[in-house]
Amino acid sequence: MTETTVLMGSFQDLDRAVNTLDELRKLGISNDDITVLSSLPYSHKALGRPQIKTWLPLISLGSAAAGLLVGAFFTIVTPHLYVISVGGQALVPTPTTAVLLFEFTMLFLVLGTFLGMVLLNRLPTSGPQYDGASLTDDRIGLLLRCPNSKLEAARAVLSTRGADGIHQPQRRES
Repeated sequence: MTETTVLMGSFQDLDRAVNTLDELRKLGISNDDITVLSSLPYSHKALGRPQIKTWLPLISLGSAAAGLLVGAFFTIVTPHLYVISVGGQALVPTPTTAVLLFEFTMLFLVLGTFLGMVLLNRLPTSGPQYDGASLTDDRIGLLLRCPNSKLEAARAVLSTRGADGIHQPQRRES
């Protein structure tokens, strides 16, 4: 396994950061080894990065369907298992059943989405984190992990593209 070094540079201009990302990819550093740090949520299109495929919509949809099934069990199946006839009303009244189905669906949807987000993002993180404390609201930071053989070339790309404060960031243990 090759030794890697983490390098960080900050930019004031989004265009310079995007051009630097392109140059780093040409250098052979993959998108997985580059992290963009910013106080603004730039889209993948603005940064020229590929869209990340995620399972979260399917997890949310599946958990909502599970909630609907659990709600249907409690509101439709249970009254048929334990029949209690009350004043000539229907065994499964529609208005209350609709409310409970909605509530169970939303409960499972919210819990499934939260747990899916936690699991897909591997939260809480257990490895070392790199400090981007020098970044302010108007700066964009590029944090890259590159092999030592490409370290000087990556440093040269960052400096020629106008990065400020090129350094190896401090690691903080979480």
